[in-house]
This record gives sequence, structure tokens and C-alpha cells, in this order.
Amino acid sequence: RTAGRAAAARESSVRTAAAVAAPAASHAKPVAVPWAFAPPEPSQLRVVPSASATEDTAALFPVRRVYAVGRNYADHAHEMERRHAALGLNGGGAFFYSRRQKTPSLCPPSPDPREPPFFFQKSSYCAIVDTSVAETRVPYPSLTEELEFECELVVGLAFGGKRVDPDDALDLVGYYGVGCDLTRRDLQSRAKEQRKPWDAAKSFDFSAPCGPFVPAGHQVLGDGCHLPGDCVMELTKNGEVQQRTPLNGMIFSVAEAIAHLSNESTLCAGDVIFTGTPAGVGKVDHGDEIECTVKSPDGRFVVPPCRFLIGA
Repeated sequence: RTAGRAAAARESSVRTAAAVAAPAASHAKPVAVPWAFAPPEPSQLRVVPSASATEDTAALFPVRRVYAVGRNYADHAHEMERRHAALGLNGGGAFFYSRRQKTPSLCPPSPDPREPPFFFQKSSYCAIVDTSVAETRVPYPSLTEELEFECELVVGLAFGGKRVDPDDALDLVGYYGVGCDLTRRDLQSRAKEQRKPWDAAKSFDFSAPCGPFVPAGHQVLGDGCHLPGDCVMELTKNGEVQQRTPLNGMIFSVAEAIAHLSNESTLCAGDVIFTGTPAGVGKVDHGDEIECTVKSPDGRFVVPPCRFLIGA
């Protein structure tokens, strides 16, 4: 990746940010008019120098929007389709091709990785939980008896853009972390059965715990990622492993996901992207201790862990 390309991406980001920030003249807020009430402070995540220096805060990352990639691991897509079939939500079979595993497998209907991925959003103001505080507690949400965890690599954008080329997409990435997409699964299943939106299943208070960010490196080490593809992402519940996968198991790499998303929305600095979860999602209850990690093959933390306790 050339320095010229990165500079062009940053220049485009500045122009895009200026265009987004500048309101139309007819809608400009007169300087003398006060806010109706004090605007809330944005959610924020700590940025630390490295995964081994989590006590030092280098900066605070202001969260603008929170996106998530749906079904970005083939094994998770399979497990969810099996659940749906058991609930009678769909049936039949289809050949499923992983982007990295060319051999087809017979399974219930699954998203075709050759088609664009799909995304959903969580509230930027109330969903993010900074788990850098010791013994972080995440309240058990209302309206559900089936709260489930989903461990995910999390990306923080330092620059924005629109219709970004996959080869340039990593120029927008400033930070990496690991987090948990908490899901009210019973609400999601009910919404799917009734063919209704399932926002309430995903976007609720404290539904996106996330560990501190570390700055992205300048070298692309993995397949469309600054992190080595053989790094292992893992979630444990009460000390027992529930989810475990290499980062290169994604159907759409970080770069590809960003490129696709930039065709749907104008991306800006401060946007956070949860990049998908592997198989093994499961139920959590009051008192459960959750830890999400990304480690190198020799067991070193690559990003700071995300640790929290379920319960008020």
C-alpha cells in the first residue's frame, strides 16, 4: 500500500467529514440559539499503547456509530440455520461455500458469501460498555429469558470515506479491540418468525461490551487485516471455552466488510465495527463471568481482553 494512496484516502476523508459536518445554509443553527437540553457526551473507549500496557491511557476514542456484520463465519451461519430449522422457520438444504473453503457442504439455507454481507446497528450512546474498569458489571436486560454472547473482533475507524475500494479500506482503520455482541435471542427468533425487524434483539442498553483499543499497525499482516490471520479469538464463560476461532476464518475480511459497508453509508472517524462471531454462541445468566480475548499462537494478548460480569 503506497503512501500516496493512504494520503489520498485521508484527504478524501477530510473532505467527506467536512461535507457531513457542514449543514445546509437553510438549516444552520444560529449561534445565539441554545440547545433545548445539554447534548449527551458520546460513548467512549480507552485507547492504550499496547495489549501489555493496559494501565496507560493514550487517548479516548469517541464512538460515533456502532455497526455489526451479520453471519461472517461459516460455522456460525450453519449453527443458526440449524436452530431456525428446528424452530420451523425454514427448511430444505443448500450448498454453502466458504470463501476460504471451496468444498461445498450440504446444510440448511445460508447466506452466500459471494453476495454482499449484511449489517445492523446498535445504539452509539447506550450500547457500548467500556470494560477496562475492573469488575465491570453488565445488567441483565429486560424482556428476555435467553440472553446470548457473541465474541467479535472490533474495529475503530480513524478516517472516513464513501465507496471505498477494498485495497484502500484498511487505511481507514485506526484501532482494534475485542468485544461481545449481547443478543436477546428469544426476541430475535420471535421477530424472524413474525417477519418483523429484530432491532430490539440487538440494540439495547449495555449490549456491546468492549475492551480497550490498541492502535493498528502500519503493516497488513493477515488476510485483509492488520492482525495476523493465525491469531485466535476466544470467549470463555466462567473459565470454560465456549467460542474459539482463528481470525482468518471470516467469510469477509475486515477490509472487505469496510468496503461493502461504505457503499451503504458514509463512514466517518469514530465509527465502530463488530466484525462477526464464530460458532458456539450460547446463553448467559446472572453471575456469569465472560472473557473475550484475541491471542497470538504463542498465547500473548494481541488486543486487551474484554472482561465483564452479568448482573446488576
